[in-house]
Amino acid sequence: MRDTFLRLLTPDERNHLYLRLDEDTEAEYRAKTILLKDKGYTVPEIRRATNHHDGNIRKWRHRFNEKGLDTIVSKIHEHKQANQNNQQKYRKKDC
Repeated sequence: MRDTFLRLLTPDERNHLYLRLDEDTEAEYRAKTILLKDKGYTVPEIRRATNHHDGNIRKWRHRFNEKGLDTIVSKIHEHKQANQNNQQKYRKKDC
């Protein structure tokens, strides 16, 4: 399989990615995959360094190529709380 292309990083993007390496989050892993590719690593080499699947490595590289730094940090999803009436109905069924 051919290696995935990574566009050239700007100095600001590179600095931002290096700052992400100090976090213990998904953003750290994503930043690391981008920076390793920027240094010339192949997907199998990045897989060995990060212990993540090739498909995920390629996915984040593609997303970074398309949308830049916004894809590195996970968005917080707010989940709606279940309606209390629905919770009560389920409890009655369990009895």
